[in-house]
Amino acid sequence: MGTLNINEIEIGMELAEDVTNFNGIVLLKAGAIITEKHLMALKAWGITEANIEGVDESNFDEPALSAVDAETNAMIDQELAYIFQKNDMEDPVIAEIYRLVKKRRISLLTHE
Repeated sequence: MGTLNINEIEIGMELAEDVTNFNGIVLLKAGAIITEKHLMALKAWGITEANIEGVDESNFDEPALSAVDAETNAMIDQELAYIFQKNDMEDPVIAEIYRLVKKRRISLLTHE
């Protein structure tokens, strides 16, 4: 199971966990197979992400990382090490922010 942004969720994917609103009311139950109507409803309800069955979070960044050479990857790591030097990289929130910043930085470099 892995968390995907609503824009990455595709028709036919299966929910790994219930999708709830900010009040905890279940909007879609775990096991539901996503349809086009589900996606439209989730977006209308303001849902930004959902846990999807079969998604492996360990390789989320493989396509982005393969878009740059090892030297560029090392340069980005060095730049981000400086930016994040006073943060606890063991904190899962900080680690996720780092991952997203790195992914964005690679995206900017490969689309210039």
